[in-house]
Formats: sequence, C-alpha cells, structure tokens
Amino acid sequence: MIAKYSWEDRIERARQLASGLAYAKEILSFYAEILQWQQGVFNSLAERSQQRPLSGSFETDHPIFLERFGWLLHLVGARGSQELAEQAEEIAAAPESWLELLTAYWNGASPPEEIFFARAFLQPYLELLARERTPPLDSQINVIAAERRAALADRLCPFCGRNPQLAFLGADVSAPGLLEGGIEGGRRFLMCGDCGAVWPFQRIACPSCIEVDPHKLPYYSAQEIPGMRVECCDTCRRYLKSIDLTKDARPVPPVDELAAIPLDLWAREQGYRKIQPNLAGM
Repeated sequence: MIAKYSWEDRIERARQLASGLAYAKEILSFYAEILQWQQGVFNSLAERSQQRPLSGSFETDHPIFLERFGWLLHLVGARGSQELAEQAEEIAAAPESWLELLTAYWNGASPPEEIFFARAFLQPYLELLARERTPPLDSQINVIAAERRAALADRLCPFCGRNPQLAFLGADVSAPGLLEGGIEGGRRFLMCGDCGAVWPFQRIACPSCIEVDPHKLPYYSAQEIPGMRVECCDTCRRYLKSIDLTKDARPVPPVDELAAIPLDLWAREQGYRKIQPNLAGM
C-alpha cells in the first residue's frame, strides 16, 4: 500500500501546524517550502514518465533531474538554518561531487551531515517509483533488504527496504493515508519516510528488534500533543512515534510526526534512539 496524502495536503498541514505551534513554527515553515520544491520535482518526473517510464535505476534516471539538486541547494541557502545554509553553500561549490553524494544515500552509505540534502532530493523520485510500482533496482539498500526480508519479519519497507519513519493506527479501508488494500479496525501500520509506502505490522512488537514482551515496550504521550505517542523498546533502546488516526483523521502523518518535537526530546532524554530520523534529523 502507498500513502495517498497529496503534496497539497502535506503543504497545507505544515502551514496549519506552523501557525499554531510556536515551538515548531520555524521548522514547519521551512518544511512547507521544501515540500513545495519536492512537489515540483515529483510533477516534472511524473510528466516525463508518461512519455518515457522511469527505469528504477538511479544511475540511468538521474540525468533527467540532477540539475534540480542545485535548485534545492539554493532554496536551503536562502531559507534554511545557518548550519544548513553553510552546508548547502559548501556542496553547491562542488557540483562534480553531487552525483556521488546522492548515490551514497541511494545505497545507504551517506555520512550524517549530507543526509538531509540527498534525502530531500530523492524522496519525490522514490515516491513516484512506488506509485508506479517500479522497484529501485540498483539501490543496495533494497537488494540487501530483499535478501534478508524473510528474517526481518516485515520491519523494513517492502518497496525500498528502508527503516520505517513512523507508525499509525488506521480505522477502516477509507482511512486517510491508504491508497489501496483493506484494513480492519485499529490495525497498526508502519510508514516509510522516503517512498511513502505503508504496510501492516504487529500491534505489540518493536519494529526494530521485534521484541514482543509488552513489559519491555513502554510508551509516552504528552497532553499537548493528543493522538500521538512515543513507542519505545527497552531491549534495543530504539523508538518511533505513532499516530492514532482512529480518533482523529486530520493529521497528515509525515508532517505531524515531524512537528511533534517535544516527544523526540523526551525520548532522547531517556536514552532512546529513533529507528529512522525524519527530515529534520529528529
């Protein structure tokens, strides 16, 4: 299944939350601009793929949109934090290294300081591949995941092989976020933050180490962030955030998850590490 939240849904939700959450206003306003840029890349690739389908091989497809990486660097330099702007300026000064940087993330080998740029750039491409059911053929992440999937109990994205970004509870087949397939009331789903794929997962289990003892799976919620909680694992000390869409269907999971900064701060203070940081690095 693929998440069906439109780019407009995500942009509107980011702006809505930015206007109401003082602690996340700056990051959400910037995220809305990144989403707008990503929408442009996605639409351009989608139009191109109608004439000539994408191959799923980044090595083959990258010439179609590599130049847009420079546009992203310009946007981040103008609108991003001082740290991101400085990194963008440094990367922009060496265009001969862009393909290497992006290929490293494609294959799961990016250094932490370069993940934001490569991930923001490749998300629209991966999402379009997922919607068109064109596998990321030359991604080493997907190759390794395919080889190990039977032993990993569906904890990795079934499309691109990456770790889940978040979890959510869905109420019925028409629940927001599902493009296809049926679900039963209150089932737990994991969502990929790169390609947008959604897949069912055990209600009581750690998506990182598959711990199933409920006494080792504590959770935390905050009154100011209703409908969302941090789900932790005391065995592997990892966590992710979960959104209950059975109680409120308004959240757009990738946006609301990023906005819930206090929950990440609490988890970090307790010594947990996130299974997959979001685009903000939280």
